[in-house]
Amino acid sequence: MMPFVESDLEHKLVITSIGQNIWGTLRSNTATALDRLKLRPLLEPTVFLLHQMTVHAIKALHYNVFKQIILHDFGFSDIDHEIEFDAMFENEINEHGDKNIAKFCRENSLYVMVSFPDTEDTIAAISAPCFCCDAIRLNDKLIKTLGYRLEIQEMAGQPNFYSGTLNLYRQRMDLSVFRPPVLMSRYDQETSSREIFTQLSYSIVCFNSLGTIQSLSPSLLSQLDLKENESSVAVFLSAIPKRFYNDVIWGVMMDTPHGKFENYRMRLKTGDDHGTSVLFNVSGFRDSQGIIHTLWQEISLDGKNSSALSEGSILNEARVHNITRNYVPQLVEQKAREVVRLGGNLLSNEECHIAILFCDIVGFTTYVEKNEKEESIIHTLNSILRRISLSVKKHGGFIDKFMGDCIMVLFRNPRDAVIAALEMQNHSVDINFLRERANLDRLLLRIGIHWGKVVIGNVGTPERLDWTAIGDVVNTASRIEKNCRPEHVLISQSMRDVIETGEKPDFKYGETFSIVAKGKKNALPVCYVYSAD
Repeated sequence: MMPFVESDLEHKLVITSIGQNIWGTLRSNTATALDRLKLRPLLEPTVFLLHQMTVHAIKALHYNVFKQIILHDFGFSDIDHEIEFDAMFENEINEHGDKNIAKFCRENSLYVMVSFPDTEDTIAAISAPCFCCDAIRLNDKLIKTLGYRLEIQEMAGQPNFYSGTLNLYRQRMDLSVFRPPVLMSRYDQETSSREIFTQLSYSIVCFNSLGTIQSLSPSLLSQLDLKENESSVAVFLSAIPKRFYNDVIWGVMMDTPHGKFENYRMRLKTGDDHGTSVLFNVSGFRDSQGIIHTLWQEISLDGKNSSALSEGSILNEARVHNITRNYVPQLVEQKAREVVRLGGNLLSNEECHIAILFCDIVGFTTYVEKNEKEESIIHTLNSILRRISLSVKKHGGFIDKFMGDCIMVLFRNPRDAVIAALEMQNHSVDINFLRERANLDRLLLRIGIHWGKVVIGNVGTPERLDWTAIGDVVNTASRIEKNCRPEHVLISQSMRDVIETGEKPDFKYGETFSIVAKGKKNALPVCYVYSAD
């Protein structure tokens, strides 16, 4: 049986959990393979394909491993009903994520491996237990669409455990698919529009300037579970909220040139007995005769209820988003965009090694008490945090949270964390120079950094969630910061060790010494770092 290998190998990714931080490496390795085959334009769909195949394989792996644990290791042989087992599996994932199952997989050398052989026409290979094969084949349609083919090869020395290696090859394809786009003729546009209208079940409703319906598509009544007759038209008319008339018919249609509007969301109740509703996206225009032509499209989200979406103008929603986006942690927004790009809709927990930086303004509470009436406390705090944030962004960090006068930051690269911290202290010198000239108190920074494995995941309730880093590494980083001298940067020995495995840093280390951190049994080795100049 092949031993478990960590997933940081350059060309082989050994995966036991969806939460492993391997997707960036998978993307870069895929890009290298496609560059070699001169197929770079297929990068995005190929990354999406490999992501889906890997996720499906891991889910199948976890499902079957959990079944083995329940049926054999725990002796629950009487659970033969698939629905009952599925409920137990779902409860395990909801309560603990996949960490327990992933641990069992690591301990028993059960995994999915994605590799990138440097051989002719091979893009990637996926190795998995035999019970994962059907899950991987769920993407056959996309494989064929991209001009690839999936071939199974037996793995030598792996009887009854691995059914084989699933190799992804590119077929000889017509390179004309990469030709530049052409401008459509009017005839082609009209033909394509008719086909889109038919296939996507768009509906049309025409109003006069008083808001009375002149005509409508029968398909709209069907979408609302109404019969195609006059009484249903009356029901539909009464279901349209007054807000629509105020906002659109007598509002924007009168105010905009040619009475055009787009992307107005409106929810209508259906004709069933369950109180369900349908959310529509409505756009339209007013013609020269004053007739308002509107196009209606039902909104659906991955087959799920769209009740979470609000009604009204999408422009208003965009304005709300512009207001609230600065309140969303940067890592959450970046991760959400990545999840959506890869076809997902939930932020999953992620285990990874990361640098945790804490930066605190020394004595700020006392400063507030002394200077509350002399100057704007919020303005002073924000001016300092703004400079800190610039350094974080410049060096690839992510602000996890602000905690009063303290800030917690995450860095994938430990060297970047130290460089950013030293730059923060340089900014602090500049700020305090100006404050001294204005006869104001100096405000000094204290920075501590630690490196290690954390879980970045969902903490809280469905009503209020934080996607944040948790674990002993976070607590230790906070303790290091508390032991740091003002105007300095203090890092752990583990930070220094991981930095020294790479290229020579452009900063200097002080003498190593130990601190006794609160809650720790053993002393913690640390050292100060200084700018090289």
